[in-house]
Amino acid sequence: LDAELQLDRLKPKLSRRVLLLQGHQSSWHGALALVPGAPPLCHNLTAYLRDEADVKDKLSAVALSLSLALPGGGPGLVLYGDTLVHTQVRGT
Repeated sequence: LDAELQLDRLKPKLSRRVLLLQGHQSSWHGALALVPGAPPLCHNLTAYLRDEADVKDKLSAVALSLSLALPGGGPGLVLYGDTLVHTQVRGT
């Protein structure tokens, strides 16, 4: 499957508040190989919030999206989901 993760996707790319630790980007693309009978795969991606001084919008939720599609122009989208982070944590 072709996978795409978008962090803080409702914001313009230059205004995104959440970035991936590796590469400091707000999105990740990858291929997930599914083999019948094989154990499930796990991918860990570490993200971080940008420094408070760099962020203007501190109140709206962070929208994440994950899309999975069949590779090679198959029948199209298999799964698409959005997750809104409702819990707010404030560091002291």
